Amino acid sequence: MLRPLATALSLLVLTAGAMAQSSSDKASDGDFTGIAMLTDDANWHEQFERPETPQISGIDRVAAGGSGTLALLFSNAEPRDGVVRILCDVTAFDPSGTQPVINAGPCYEGPFGGPNVLHPTLLDLTFGIGKDEAEGQAGFEVTLHDAHSGRSVDLTVTFTQGGAP
Repeated sequence: MLRPLATALSLLVLTAGAMAQSSSDKASDGDFTGIAMLTDDANWHEQFERPETPQISGIDRVAAGGSGTLALLFSNAEPRDGVVRILCDVTAFDPSGTQPVINAGPCYEGPFGGPNVLHPTLLDLTFGIGKDEAEGQAGFEVTLHDAHSGRSVDLTVTFTQGGAP
């Protein structure tokens, strides 16, 4: 069971800000806040099961044959009966075009941990770069929707794909 991080949102934002500008994004609509990050840690969710403050390392390049993971987090969603519900739209893009991944799909429904508590979504999106894929700019456009408040945030993360490992 994933536990929410009961630490101020600014702790992880400082970590995200230290990464390459394009591999992380943060946006707010009122108090509702979303963060998208690219990481090579496919098990980043596990960090929220431990008492230590999570340290998610960002990436800005995925070599041919390599892989990465899209990490999505949110804070200050509006609860109803103690439960928050987040919907996600995710579109992937690379030099060959765009491809919808999720259209208004549920990515979190669970307990409200309180104000300024950072929650990982339950979306597990790991991606790979084929050995023959064109080198260039790739990434994800994400919209996180707080289903109860109607608030939403748009996030974009990018990386360079391909090339030698």
